[in-house]
Amino acid sequence: LPDGHGWYGCCGAGKEFTKIVDTGLVAEYQLYFMRRLAKITIDAVPMLALVFLVIPRSVTPISWVGSQTLHPYLFHLVLLTWLDRAWSYVPLPVVDGNFGHLLVLALHIPIALGIQYILASPTFRWVWSWCFEPAWLLDPILAPMQEEKVEARPAPKVEDRDAVDDRETASGTESDAQQSSPRGFPTVFSASDMSIAESDISINEFPDWSRGSCRWKPGRDIIGMKEAREFYPYLLPIFLVSFALPLVALAIIGPELIIRIVTKVPFSFGAFLLIIVNIPLVGQFGYHVYRLWGTDKPPAMSQLAGPALTHVVVVVEYKEPVDVLGRTVETIAQQTGIAVRPMVVLATEARDEGRHATAAALKEQCGSRITRFLMTEHNLTEGETVGKHSNENVAVREVYRQLVEEEGMDPFEVMVTVVDADSLLSTSYLAHVEAAFKQQQDGRRLVYSGPLNTYRNFSDAGLLVQMYEIMRCNTDTFHDPLKCYYPQSNYSLALGFIAELGYWSIDTMPEDVHTAAKAMINNFGALSTVPVPALICNDLVENYGDRYTQAKRHQWGITEMAWHFALAKHMNLTFPGWWAVFAAENRRAGSFFSCAQIFCAFVILPLVVVYACFNWSTLDWKIQSYAYLALAGMFIQWAIFWGQELFLWRHLLHQFPIENASAFRWVILVALSPVWHALATLSFFVVPTIHCLYHVTFVGELGYVCAPKGEAQKIEGAEAQGE
Repeated sequence: LPDGHGWYGCCGAGKEFTKIVDTGLVAEYQLYFMRRLAKITIDAVPMLALVFLVIPRSVTPISWVGSQTLHPYLFHLVLLTWLDRAWSYVPLPVVDGNFGHLLVLALHIPIALGIQYILASPTFRWVWSWCFEPAWLLDPILAPMQEEKVEARPAPKVEDRDAVDDRETASGTESDAQQSSPRGFPTVFSASDMSIAESDISINEFPDWSRGSCRWKPGRDIIGMKEAREFYPYLLPIFLVSFALPLVALAIIGPELIIRIVTKVPFSFGAFLLIIVNIPLVGQFGYHVYRLWGTDKPPAMSQLAGPALTHVVVVVEYKEPVDVLGRTVETIAQQTGIAVRPMVVLATEARDEGRHATAAALKEQCGSRITRFLMTEHNLTEGETVGKHSNENVAVREVYRQLVEEEGMDPFEVMVTVVDADSLLSTSYLAHVEAAFKQQQDGRRLVYSGPLNTYRNFSDAGLLVQMYEIMRCNTDTFHDPLKCYYPQSNYSLALGFIAELGYWSIDTMPEDVHTAAKAMINNFGALSTVPVPALICNDLVENYGDRYTQAKRHQWGITEMAWHFALAKHMNLTFPGWWAVFAAENRRAGSFFSCAQIFCAFVILPLVVVYACFNWSTLDWKIQSYAYLALAGMFIQWAIFWGQELFLWRHLLHQFPIENASAFRWVILVALSPVWHALATLSFFVVPTIHCLYHVTFVGELGYVCAPKGEAQKIEGAEAQGE
């Protein structure tokens, strides 16, 4: 088919057409335009398909490129030429077969999107603004013309202000903005007109109503897990596909091709990459040392300046021993650095016969060291599932009723901290929560969470349980500061924010992660959990079987993926807002797709080790060198990991009555930690995840079971509910 840009005489076609006419085929000459018409028609089909079937109907993260297509249109050929020349210097493998060709074609998609993004970016447009927006040339030319127009414009007639006010008041049809300016003129204020800095009113002099504290209801409630259950049957197939795709791709490519590609990379470049990946770990360690240092003491008074918060600590329990609850309540009563003594709420279940006796003993223990003691009772209702989420939902609703509706307190000046029954708060924990709140530009709609720690009865557990708890706590305490942080078990947020979120979902077991996700939805996908440096120390589950039960409950968080699918269907969120929450969930440790990645690693790494062992003598020297560098990197990560634990134990955990392990146990843990790491991950992560996937697909909701903690104290009457 001809080029759609040409004509009958272009590109040497004139001679051919002359021959056609000379041979008497005049009709062929006259109807040749039909070929061009056919060309345009064929090209239009995929274009129309893209317009009507592919292009999204809502705002996406790349929608802004649509109004900036001039630069991509003009410069894409230049960039493609440079890219083509760059490919010539890369030793690319020769691809055979249909799968390889499809893979190469698929690579055009990210390349095209990348070119569009680069050429439409503000930086690139700024570089060429001298040419496309030549203000340096147009301003000197157009400025005199604009001044002449301003001078020639007739002065507006300004009516008497009092007459205008009287007429507008009588009619009652004009807005407040119109009343502040002469009739017939739009009210336009410059930045200097409305600047607080240039006004006579300082920020601290605004009346109370301007603080925007609360008193509004969101347009719609955030859905719970009820709407997500329709997606439960799809979780297992999606997980299997996510797990199998990398394995299939590696099987198709084969180890020989991978080795060939790696050996063509300059060794200096490959070694640099293996070394550079460990540098952020050192910087991350230093950042957390700086963040956590000295947090066993209250923050400076300057960090707590301003109106004091009212702290409410909700202790969620069900048939917990009084001595366990007594330890928790004692650490709440001992809080320092806060101006107002905290309020304690004991959230109990109505089916706990000993709840009143327990509450009376705890109230007597606290005495005057707290402002008030409140016990709430939760009766399971239709649609609720048993667990911490439904209990604290009832408790905090009662707190809101008493403090806000009856006493008129500002709900955004009441900080609610939810803790487990076995939580030992650092004596400065609430002070650090308040300092973190006041450190924000506007901290009212954020979640605050301290590092996870379950070391109080560390010596009572077995090796695998100890190793897995060390892994969990280390990952949370020394988290990647560039990723979205999620609370675990114990966290704080303003009472007004809780009300705006609709309190807690009554059918969601992983309530901590779920609450953080709801906060992100409320904040248009922004980071919504603020790390608090002070610690809360909890008990670990000692017995292997009980720890496996708890692991299943933790891994039930993979059902959050079904909830995110339901958000897209039922909540009518904008795509950027939904995608931000969805992407943050995928990056969360223990999430649905991160589990699939870990499963792949459990399969691929042993295969790599076995292949390297059986073919070591035939491997290229670069591959052998990379293997040694990888082992060195693992040693560096091992040293950083245990260095972090040493800092934690030496400088922060001394404030808690922790039952430490013996020196011999520590030697075994540290020396053989790679082995314990693999076995603990298999026991308390991989297998429970498989169990949960089976349960959610073929059984339904998982029953909440309270695992015994502390000194092997069994909680009588704690049994699975909702099976």
